[in-house]
Amino acid sequence: MSDAPPAISPLMTSRREAMTIAAGAATAILVPTALAATPGEQPIATGRDQPFDNGWRFHRGAVHGGEAPSFADDDWRQVDLPHDWSVEDLPGGPSLDRIGPFAKSAIGSNSTGFTEGGEGWYRKHFSTAGIPVDARVEVSFDGVYLDCDVWLNGQRLGGNVHGYIPFAFDLTADLNRTGDNVLAVNVRSQGRNSRWYSGAGIYRQVKLDVIPAGARLGRWGVAAWTRRIDGGVADIDVTTQIDAAEPQLTLVTRLCDATGAVIAEASSPAAGTVKQALNVRGPKLWSPESPYLHTLETELRRAGTVVDRVVQPFGIRIVTFGPQRGMTINGKVTKLRGGCVHHDNGLLGARAFVDADERRIRLLKERGFNAIRSSHNPASRSLREVCDRLGMLMIEEAFDVWHFAKEPQDFSVNFREHWEEVIRAMVLSARNSPSVIMWSIGNEIPYRTDPEGIEWSWKLANAVKLIDPTRPVTAGINGVLGEPVLAGEGTALPNRAGKVDNAAIVFLDVPGYNYRLEDIEPEQVQHPERVVYASETFAREVFDYAALMDRAPYFLGEFLWTAMDYLGEAGLGATAPLKNGGTPYYSASYPWVNAWCGDVDLIGQQKAPSLARDVAWGLSALEMTVHRPISQDSTEFVSNWGWPDELASWTWTEPGHPMSVRLYTVGDRVELRLNGSAVGQAGLKAGHRRVELTVPYAPGTLEAVAFRGGTEIGRRKLVTVGAAANLRATPERPSGRSDRQGLHYVLIETIDAAGRVLPVDQRKLQVRVDGPAELVAFGSANPLATGSLSVPTAESFRGRALAILRSMGAKGTVRIEASSAGLRGAAATIKLV
Repeated sequence: MSDAPPAISPLMTSRREAMTIAAGAATAILVPTALAATPGEQPIATGRDQPFDNGWRFHRGAVHGGEAPSFADDDWRQVDLPHDWSVEDLPGGPSLDRIGPFAKSAIGSNSTGFTEGGEGWYRKHFSTAGIPVDARVEVSFDGVYLDCDVWLNGQRLGGNVHGYIPFAFDLTADLNRTGDNVLAVNVRSQGRNSRWYSGAGIYRQVKLDVIPAGARLGRWGVAAWTRRIDGGVADIDVTTQIDAAEPQLTLVTRLCDATGAVIAEASSPAAGTVKQALNVRGPKLWSPESPYLHTLETELRRAGTVVDRVVQPFGIRIVTFGPQRGMTINGKVTKLRGGCVHHDNGLLGARAFVDADERRIRLLKERGFNAIRSSHNPASRSLREVCDRLGMLMIEEAFDVWHFAKEPQDFSVNFREHWEEVIRAMVLSARNSPSVIMWSIGNEIPYRTDPEGIEWSWKLANAVKLIDPTRPVTAGINGVLGEPVLAGEGTALPNRAGKVDNAAIVFLDVPGYNYRLEDIEPEQVQHPERVVYASETFAREVFDYAALMDRAPYFLGEFLWTAMDYLGEAGLGATAPLKNGGTPYYSASYPWVNAWCGDVDLIGQQKAPSLARDVAWGLSALEMTVHRPISQDSTEFVSNWGWPDELASWTWTEPGHPMSVRLYTVGDRVELRLNGSAVGQAGLKAGHRRVELTVPYAPGTLEAVAFRGGTEIGRRKLVTVGAAANLRATPERPSGRSDRQGLHYVLIETIDAAGRVLPVDQRKLQVRVDGPAELVAFGSANPLATGSLSVPTAESFRGRALAILRSMGAKGTVRIEASSAGLRGAAATIKLV
């Protein structure tokens, strides 16, 4: 390779371009001045980061002249963002091959879960009467899928072609200061543009900024990182960009603890770039176990008056990587117990609600995960901030494709022209998040080892490091690593000049391996300098990776594909009986709609592989499942991403039928007892964590007991469940927020007379909601399409369904009632505050 680095274009933006600078972590400046607003919206005020989500009007389909201020939109549907039309019922109603949002003929096919994109229009009317005449007004979008164009009062502001990055526009020049303003957004998600469920529309939040016309803090202009923690003192470097800086201005930067007390402060004359240092004595550190967040306040002052102000969370931590100790956080060795996640929120589609993202991360932390990978695109701001707050490590990923397509209309068609926008948006918006530990520049990139691919790897890695030199660059690599290459002095990683490495990873600080378990240890012999992790793994390999984490310090850990079920890639984890001699499949046809490869299902319940992972990761000493019987003329097909059809159930229909009982344990011996009588036992060899015993089925109680060194270490019971008798409605939380971003989850279960959930029950359910909330999603974890996801009727799966309510903006009590033919109904209440 040549020593000369490939050219990097200037990272510049202008007002009329998609500035990739949306919802930065900022709060209001000065004293808010209330303005007229759309009904249901908070009054517009002078300040940053104001919600601009309520009161939009939406039309699904193409229209002519939808950008014009005079366009008649009175008959358009009113929506409050975030919004995703792909998860809404298809126009025209159901038919043999169409149900709810799913259609057999959908162009995305199983990749998008048989949902459709198309074209949509959004319009928002608003007034800015009363704001200072010289104020600058900007609108920022955290994500719109896919291609979009934005107009204000008929004037085109620009567009965006990447569905997962934030972007913003300056509205100032085209505002009507005294009358009605119309912001119009045309969104198109057309062709085969995604390998998974993408959603369609303005699916993330929108913010409005009213800021000074002159000097101001640069958008995402505050960069802070912990340089050293030593002797009870943390040294934090802060670099701030100021637009149109004036010599009479002062930049004041403060760090506050969780109580609001100022624990460090620096003051400097304003300039285009200002570097400051904060010294914190006795710092409270951020880690996954203790995610302590400080508040970083940045103020631009003129003679003591605050001109502009940015406030953002900040965690004091230092993350290091090396082959001798792996990854350390604040000096403590930390292994990655990670999971890959797509961006959708299950029954909600792609809609990025803070409450939905928080629930997802909370569920994964309960299952032992301490890291996620945002496969294969930058995450929403809401998800990232939840990770900061709850202590979930994150790998932010930029691309699934570079210069060569995986789908005909994917981002490869725009990559060469727009790649820098993606890198800037991803890194600038997230560089102060303590949860982010690595930047990924791609996943399973085709032709990454040819000369052009190697050059792109250098360009992308270098562009990341120009913005943030403090974190490693990584990528998800599958298959072979490519031919040996030699990086010259001008392009090599530090201390790697003149040393041979593989083409796919020569410019990666920490390579990620997709499904390459058997290669990790042999390759380390040849490259002892490497620090590696498994960026995608099969669930069946959980015990192998757990053992590798224990014995190999250079191996950081794994990211399971996937931590939680998701829409699209339908049937990727399919498990099904296959007639002897039949042909296996690796993706399923309609009506399969979700991937069915998650440890946790689409509504948040544990599946069988999660039980095994509980044992592998030390959450449990013993777990037990039973394999569903199959006919003698069939064998079970399990896809690479699947898991055998096991259930934690002892409710079956054929007395005497031999049942395969799977036991996962850290013990060295297990015993099985059926209705109090011993029916089997087995010893486990050192390092083995799974054993299978056959037990003739008889109703009652199946109990497993695990021992280690003769001492009981775990016990599990499965009890035969009776006939369906009642429904049970259980809110996940007794109270919640009352504003329009508030979500409330209610689990609806079919139970027997003793209150036990029927493990294989499937039946029609209805719900009714009273009070200041509305039903926004209702469905189950069933991987097959069974109906609409947005009406008050649904079909349960494995005895469960989930209702998701959205607050209407008023405080009060919400009551939800569930019913089903032949069963006693159930009700629950939630207090909105």
